[in-house]
Parts: sequence; structure tokens; C-alpha cells
Amino acid sequence: MAPSSAYQNRDRVKGNIKALARGHASLVRDLERIVPTSRLVMDDGGDLNIDIGGGRLFYPAGGRRAAEQQVAGYLDNPSRFRLAPADVIEDCVELNRVTRALRRVADGFPAAAEPGPFGGFLVVLGVGLGHHLRLLAERMAFRTMIVVEPHDELLAHSLHAMDWQRLFQDLSRDGREIRFVRGANPFVQIIKLLRGPHYPFLDGSYFYLHYQSPDLTALAEQLLNQCRAMSMSSGWIEDQLTMMVNNSANFARPGFLLQEARVASSRVLPAFVVGAGPSLDADMEDIRRCRRDVVLISASSALKVLLEHGIRPDIHCELENGAGLGPVAEDLSRRFGLSDITLYASPTVDPRISPCFGRTVYFYRSYVSSTVFYADGAETSSFAEPTSGNTAVHCALSLGFREIYLFGLDFGAKDPDRHHSRHSVYFTYKDEAEMATYTPYDFDMPVPGNFGGQVMTGWLLDWGRVSVANAIKGGDGARVMNCSDGALIAQTTPLSAEGIDLAPAPVGQGEDLERALAALTRCDGDRSRPADLVRLGEVIASFLDGCQQALAAPPPAGATAQRAMAASCLRIIALLSALETGDDIAKAAFRILVGQVQGALAAAHYHASRLDGDAAGAGLAAILATLAESFRRLGPLCASITPGLPPASGGAML
Repeated sequence: MAPSSAYQNRDRVKGNIKALARGHASLVRDLERIVPTSRLVMDDGGDLNIDIGGGRLFYPAGGRRAAEQQVAGYLDNPSRFRLAPADVIEDCVELNRVTRALRRVADGFPAAAEPGPFGGFLVVLGVGLGHHLRLLAERMAFRTMIVVEPHDELLAHSLHAMDWQRLFQDLSRDGREIRFVRGANPFVQIIKLLRGPHYPFLDGSYFYLHYQSPDLTALAEQLLNQCRAMSMSSGWIEDQLTMMVNNSANFARPGFLLQEARVASSRVLPAFVVGAGPSLDADMEDIRRCRRDVVLISASSALKVLLEHGIRPDIHCELENGAGLGPVAEDLSRRFGLSDITLYASPTVDPRISPCFGRTVYFYRSYVSSTVFYADGAETSSFAEPTSGNTAVHCALSLGFREIYLFGLDFGAKDPDRHHSRHSVYFTYKDEAEMATYTPYDFDMPVPGNFGGQVMTGWLLDWGRVSVANAIKGGDGARVMNCSDGALIAQTTPLSAEGIDLAPAPVGQGEDLERALAALTRCDGDRSRPADLVRLGEVIASFLDGCQQALAAPPPAGATAQRAMAASCLRIIALLSALETGDDIAKAAFRILVGQVQGALAAAHYHASRLDGDAAGAGLAAILATLAESFRRLGPLCASITPGLPPASGGAML
């Protein structure tokens, strides 16, 4: 990492490496392996600069001078993320309630012309020689500095130019931190950091672009244009409680199979994975033509479509926990009989679904409270989400199918009014007139079509599309053909359904499937752990009491409303972080609470940051009281995890 000129500053470099190694050892290892293509040089002003080739300098006006001028100009008009708290889906009752209540309270007090200066994050795109980092840290109020630098060579040069060791010490002394983003998918890495413990301070965070390059400019545009991805809640409490109650009820009923790891053996037959996207209708006859030579896997509302066409799947997949799914499954069972079909589902689904099928296989979803509580080291998968179509692809891959064909997995629509098969529940039940005008997804993003042209999709469906590609990429070399006339899916090969040409099946579907299911765990006893559920309730109750105490603590002397609110938030964030790092029961409590708590704190901090100085005292007191009341309301709600109580109501379509 020595510069390519006569300049040397070995002591600074050693100190910087030592400071970096304490929390960023992998970064140090990468920097030590760099073979530079640029040179660190002294410019005409006696300052360090970078020769990027042919005598061209990275900083034509000098590194320090450029940083000072750039930071001064930025501070005159800093770029900040503005993310006002808004209602989320209707099922998110308590978070919507507190968000609206805080808005009403804040509307009763004068608002300041500008929000307070504190922002939870300072996202810096580009390091260069790094002089701007120290200047920004000295002059700005933030909690976490996120440093993005796609070129490790520049980071290596910065070790000679700036005092990283001092920067780390200064930030640590003030209770602040620095995080690095490097390598693939920087946007995803940034979003993950923004949605961490200090998510409540996301509004008002700062965004700083140090130098222009194609990758940094594209990343800047993505951050500015996709604020919604930053502000998405980490789940909501009613949903998490329903999953916990459903999982407990399903595990209390013995006789199911549990997938605790991917099946190691490979299947002989191909798998057809069928979703209920609009293109399914055109492929029904080809699915019928090939039916006897494949294992057929249906996803959620595709089950009804297949059954009404006289086609019976071998496996049916469910993901969602809505109470509306149970009655639909019972209706289909009465009309068609489902006893010859295997259910493959998350154990968080409505407990009325499993008895409708001949047998049930449960798998563990990632990141949900009941998985943390029950999985006990079993394999989990984030690739089974966010749609039941993703669950069906995960099912095929995890049971060992190596040749897979996708139908009706459109992840978008050419006509958003035709968002599902015309034979699906969305267009054929008694409320057809209402459902025909209901669009369950956003369709505001054009993406390439599987067979050319463009398809409209939205953030949720596009998440599903990318998740399928990642699931295939992370699999064991499965060959996946996409017969759906929807969005193009990476890692798949487009193939029209009429072009499928299969050899006669060498074994029966039942025999091939039994070999896969033989590797799963049979559960013949009650696995619901009622005593631990009681302890989980006690942990949640203790946390909520702690939140009340945190909000009752007096604000720091002389603090603005924003800083006083931030202090209260930090006390609750510390309690929440203690759950996250505790045992599995505490971690389950964290997953139940995190979305609600972070969302409520974010809304409170947003409104406190905008109180006028003259009314800040009374306004802050009203905000704190409203927030405290929201935590009091959670106690009775969380008591629903007690064994024997029915699950909370929800709604979804099978």
C-alpha cells in the first residue's frame, strides 16, 4: 500500500491499518492485496493527490482544498432524505393508529421552518483521499456514517492522506460509528444498514456525493428515487403475533413432516411449478398434455384454477397467514377433495388449511418470530418469499428437482387489469364485481418480458422475480425453463409451453416424491412448547414496561425537542437491541416487536424534529404521552400468544 512516489508516511499508515483492523479486518486484508494502477503523488501545492494516469490528477485543485470547498458548499444546502410517516396496509392497525395519533398531536403545535439538524445517517458516496470525511464528522449531527467506495485502490491511497485512527476515535467518543459498503449490491447493503437499530432516525438523514463515476452516480439516483425501499417497515405486530399463534396451533397437531434441511438426493422427474399469473390461462392444455410425466406443484390461488380444469397437483404450496385462506381451502376440499395432495407450507398458515390435505410438510421462513422461536437451528430460507410463487419454486429446489418448468409465474402483467388468471379467486367468487376492479399489486415499473417486449411490475412483484433468480442461483445446478409470458427472470431459459417435449416418466410421481419426503422429519408429538410461550409473553411484558420507564425519564437539560426525543428513542433502541442479542425467546420477542417499535419511534422523532422552538416543550410532552399510550395498548394485544387463544383475524386469497 506504499505510494508510488518518494512520499512516505509509514507511521500514519500503520496507525490507520491498526484502527481499521479492529472492526474491519476483511477490508484490511483486501487493501493489502491491491496492485495499484494509479499513483499517490505530491501536487504543486505540496499536498497529496492521485495521478490517475498520464499526469491527470484526481483533484485538479488539490485534495484538501477540493474537500474544504465541496463540504462548505454542501453545508449551505445539504441533501437530506425526507420520509414522512405514512399509513401502511390496513392490517397494520396499531402502527397506523399511533402514526395517525402523533400526526394529530403535532398538528396542534406550530411547526418550525426547517426540521432539526440531527439525521440518523450520513451516506457518503466516494472516499477519494478522505479529507471530506473528517470535515463532515466535525460539522454535522448524525449517528452512523455509511461510507461507500467501489474502488479499494482509493481507500488504500486514503490511508496515507487522512487520519482514519483519529476519525474512529472522535466518532466513538460521541457515540457514533462508521460502516463501510463495498463489493456487490451496494444499494442492498445500504438499505440493510438503514433498516438496522437506528432506523427511527432515518428521516432527515444526509446524502453526500464526493465524486462522479458511473457506478456512484447510478447508486445516487437509486437512493434518491427508491426512498420507499428505505422506509419499509420490518413487519407489523399483528402479523407477527398471528404467525406465532398459527405456528403454535399447527405444531400442536401431530402427524406432519418438517423440512429442517434441503433434501440431498435428486429427483428423477421434472417439476412443473404453477402460479396464477395471467399467462397461465394460455398454457393449461400444455400442462394437461405433460401432466403424467411430471410432478405438479401449485402455488396458492393456482390450485383453484387447476382443479376447475380437471388437473390435480401433487403438491400445493402456501405462504401467507391470512385467516381468509382457511375457509377457501375448506371450500375447495368440499368441492374437489384434496386428500391426495400434499400441502407444502410455512407453519404460520391458518390452522384450518392443513386438515384439508392428505399430508402436510412444513418449512421455516426466515426472519419471522415463530421461526426464531421454533426452528432450533433448522435451515431457513428467505427465497420462499414474498409470494406463494416463490414458495413453490423453493419447494421444487429444496426437494431436489433438477429440471423445473415455470407457468403463471409472471411477476407482472402486460395489462394490470389482468393481474391474475381469469379463473382465479380474484375474478370468479361471488364478489367478482368488486374483485374485478381490485388490483393487489403496484404496477409502476416496466421490466423486460420473458418473450420480449415489456411487462409492468412493481416493488413487491419485482422482489419476487429477483428472489426466484437468487434461489436458482443458490441451488444445486437446477435447469429452470420459464414458460410464463410475464417478466424475464434471470437464471431461467424462456421456453414456450407448446415447445415442451418430455420423455415418458420412468417412475411414478408418487414414488419420486416419496423418496424426497423420506428425508424429512416426521413429527408425531406436540411441538408447540406452551411453557416457553408463557415466558415469551413475560419477556414482551417486561420490555413494554421498560419502554414506559424510558419515556418517563426527564429530557437532557437544555436539549431541543429533537435531541430530547432522540434520547428517549435511544433508550428504547437499547432495550430492543438487548432482545435481539438475547436467547431464542428474546429474539422471538424482538421479531414480534421490531416493526411496531421502530415505526412508532420513527413517527415520534419525525414530528419532534419539526416542532417550533417556542412550543417545543408542550409539543414534546404531548408526543411522548401519545407514544407511551401506544406501548400500553400493546400489552393486551401481545397476550394473544397465550396457548388456546384463537389467531387474530386477517385477510388473503387462496
